[in-house]
Order: sequence, then structure tokens, then C-alpha cells
Amino acid sequence: MTPQVGNDSARRPSLFRWAVAFACWVAFIWGHSLVQGPQSSLESGFVVALARPLFEALGVSDPELMSLVVRKLAHFSEYAVLGVLARGLFAARLAERGRPPFPAAYLVALVPVADECLQLFVPGRSGQPTDVLIDLSGLLAGALLAWLVARLRRR
Repeated sequence: MTPQVGNDSARRPSLFRWAVAFACWVAFIWGHSLVQGPQSSLESGFVVALARPLFEALGVSDPELMSLVVRKLAHFSEYAVLGVLARGLFAARLAERGRPPFPAAYLVALVPVADECLQLFVPGRSGQPTDVLIDLSGLLAGALLAWLVARLRRR
């Protein structure tokens, strides 16, 4: 049996895929927030060791500064991915329902707030308001990048 090729059947699987990808990425982010302090430091240390030649080429030799940059870039980049997924999800929802998903878009901004609050209950971790701002910046950057790519593809 062949599936219908109408507008609704063409959009619904896309909306479903975006929603699943978005939910999985939020679970990934929050899962990393549940990693206790020592293990999280080991993960950051591994990335610092890989990036050390780049840091040194840029004149950065302080291991604590390297670790700080790696951790903050991790925040920014994981939320940039979430921004791309949110933009895809909202575009698919707009195509299906014909109206902008503004209330849901505001709820996405609560993901980093919940993330930092979650870390308050994890041994060796802390929730930081500055991290919420970094996360929101990544979210916005990812959404804008996805919007720009979609706009260029339409041309």
C-alpha cells in the first residue's frame, strides 16, 4: 500500500521527525547536566588535551583558561544545535498549522533555565546564570543560522 502524497501526509512525518530530534537533543543536554562534577571535568580535560595545540598556537597556555573556554563553547554549541532543531520544528509546525508557534518558541528558552537548575542538584556541579545567557546565545545563533540557510536554499 502506497502512502498518500497529499500536503498533510508530506508535512506530518517531517514535523514528527523534527519533534523527535528536538526531544532527543534536549534529553542529551539534560543527560550531560546529570554527569557529576569529577566526570564532567574529565570530559572537559579530554577535549582540552585534544585542543591544546590550537590553544598554544593562539598563545593560550593557562590550562584553567583552556578548560573554561572548552566548557563555555560546549554550552554554546550544544544549544546552537538545539536552535537549529527548534527552527526546523517551528517551521514544520507553521507549515502544518498555518500560524506561528510563538508560545512554544518561548518555552524553548526555558530549556537552558531548567538545565542550569538541574545542575544545582548534581554533586560537583552548579547552575550559573552566565551559562543560561551563553546557552540562549547559542540557541539564537543556531536558529538564525538555520533560518539563513533555509532562506538561501529557497533562492
